[in-house]
Amino acid sequence: MTPDPLASPVPAPTTFDSRRGLPAVALVATLWLASSGCASRQVVPTAPAPAVTRVEAGRTHWVLRPSEAYDALCLLNLLRGDAFYTRFYPEEFQRFSALLEPGEKAALAHLTERMGKQAGKMVGPYLTLVFSVTGATTVEDLARTVSDDAAWIAMRRGFEATSYAEDSDFTEMEDVRQDLGVLFAFLQRIGFSRIWRAEYLPQVEQAIARLGVQVAPHDVVGWGEDVLGRALHVEELNAHVLKFARPHGIRVTGWNFLTDLTYPLSVTVKTAVHELLHPPFKREGAIDARLTALEADPYFQRLVREHDPAFGYTTAKGLTEEDCAEAIDVFVSERQGLLRAKDGKPLTGAAFFRDHDDGMHVLAYVLYEELRRADFSQWTTYEDFLLKLFDTGVLVPGKLEQRFRSYTGSYPVKALKE
Repeated sequence: MTPDPLASPVPAPTTFDSRRGLPAVALVATLWLASSGCASRQVVPTAPAPAVTRVEAGRTHWVLRPSEAYDALCLLNLLRGDAFYTRFYPEEFQRFSALLEPGEKAALAHLTERMGKQAGKMVGPYLTLVFSVTGATTVEDLARTVSDDAAWIAMRRGFEATSYAEDSDFTEMEDVRQDLGVLFAFLQRIGFSRIWRAEYLPQVEQAIARLGVQVAPHDVVGWGEDVLGRALHVEELNAHVLKFARPHGIRVTGWNFLTDLTYPLSVTVKTAVHELLHPPFKREGAIDARLTALEADPYFQRLVREHDPAFGYTTAKGLTEEDCAEAIDVFVSERQGLLRAKDGKPLTGAAFFRDHDDGMHVLAYVLYEELRRADFSQWTTYEDFLLKLFDTGVLVPGKLEQRFRSYTGSYPVKALKE
């Protein structure tokens, strides 16, 4: 899972840009909500599941789909009031936060304290990751998972069976279970399912119709397999197109990732390229020993400790995995013309790394530069490529900063206040 894969700030969105005001149908819904905010829970009739769009692109079998459940989780994350998110959805934040009652505000505050501050999780991305094992598609599904002990236990066991559970004992989820119950009840009380289908689903469907035409040339699975040197065995690559994903692209369990309806094609495809790469290899044996030694490098340790925690990657292993994936992502994306600046002009890999996450992905930049110099006629696997960098003295614990500065495209690292 990557917190923010955008190559640059997202270009100004289309008609449904929240910064330009709510569409007329939103105003009607807002008035309805204001009059019914204290009413009993709204009963949402069963509706057919939204249609999906399938596109074949070489070794990639794209499936583009909406998701009420993921949008609901991302909205709850927005309602915590973190400016990292509210800047993208100021009108939506005001609209829905005005409907919160004291107990619901308390639940959001505890969610932030326990999961965000104490557990160090990015709340929205982490919730979507955990709930992804349930296959939930609606708010009702989410509420049922929290209220039913058997469903909750099944979710816990499903999550613990994934590689993502290695750094979590699920205690933070147990501690916020009651809060989640309160918050899902809030979404039911205000009729979020109805709002989502009436207002946001049409927007998502428009974006999917556009993407369905545009993704056809983009064989992201094939591109990733060529650099990794192994088959990914991706039967379907599911892109869940959301209203409330900004500013993230999020990998969840299975071959699923979340993207935003406002993102241009280059961002959605680049997100897919990146998320397919997690994890880029199984960390064991020689590669694990070499990377563990590199993680003790003083400059790398500074990057772990001193960067803005809002970006995530607050552990050495987490940052290493992200950097190993990011290097391939940027290398491939640049070759495929997917790195774009805000104005749509091509962006170099060096420029991307300078601006992305305050320039903190120094190791990724080093690996990217070496990928550009690699002889792919002799290519085997990405792991072999990394081991060769250690064997030839390109990667040396204690000399990461020196190697970084040796490239002409190196840059002052904002994350370290350079």
